[in-house]
Amino acid sequence: MRILSICVAALLLSGCVESDLGPGTLASSGASSPKPKAIVVSDFVVSSDVLLIDRGYTARLERKIGAFPTFERKPRTIDRVNDEIVATVVATLREAGLEAAPGAEESLSASSDAVIVKGRLRPADAGAKKNEAGIGGGKSNVTADMTLSKVSALGQRDLMSFSAGASGKLPSGKAAAADNATIAGVLAAGDGAKEKLSPDVESASRKLGRAIGDKIVAYAKAQGWLNAAGSDDVAAKPAEEKPAPAKPAQAKTSQAETTHADTGDKAEASPLPGDEEPQMVKLPATKPKKKPAA
Repeated sequence: MRILSICVAALLLSGCVESDLGPGTLASSGASSPKPKAIVVSDFVVSSDVLLIDRGYTARLERKIGAFPTFERKPRTIDRVNDEIVATVVATLREAGLEAAPGAEESLSASSDAVIVKGRLRPADAGAKKNEAGIGGGKSNVTADMTLSKVSALGQRDLMSFSAGASGKLPSGKAAAADNATIAGVLAAGDGAKEKLSPDVESASRKLGRAIGDKIVAYAKAQGWLNAAGSDDVAAKPAEEKPAPAKPAQAKTSQAETTHADTGDKAEASPLPGDEEPQMVKLPATKPKKKPAA
């Protein structure tokens, strides 16, 4: 019992232990992590048991660059789907207010102060046969195993691991237009192929990217990264920019009220009957009566 108590106390002091809690769950250390300068989303590793297929995309690509060997179709499709998922993750993080961009772990240095996002695509069902799970060609049941690591002057340490499926909800309306523009901008800035994927492949790729991005955003909120960004903006705003308190509006006096007020003032200035002081009134002198002539 004493040994068990010591172990429990040690766990409480050190925080939660990282563990693989299975698909769709988060596993992270209890200690909070300072907000990074940037979040870098790297390319995914695709398991050999996962099939990514988009014949419409490869046909459009061939029309643009010319015919290429059949054995190149699979790697070219993997690269394009990879780019779509990464761009969707980046768009989701930017939408939440985080600095995010595609990149590679090799490009980071100790001074980067960044979080690197890495993932691996695998069949959701461990018992699935080869090429039974995938994206495109009517296939599904793909899961992404993700890890977040912090790269700083203190070295590299793992922050969180989780799994996500293609269950993310895509935005609609004006939000969808903004999301499409952000994803297109991320893709245009890269060096990958720019041809669009077929609708079903694009939708599945974006749903997976959105599910991954949403979980990273949830972690960022729990760490206070987004709150810290909001408080920094408030602190940076000069005090003089605050709007001055509005002066109370003076009530407009109508003409009738003005006339009434003027009349009232005059009435107060004029003495009321009975209030004036008594005054001596001088009557005219009475003329003497003339005597009749004798």
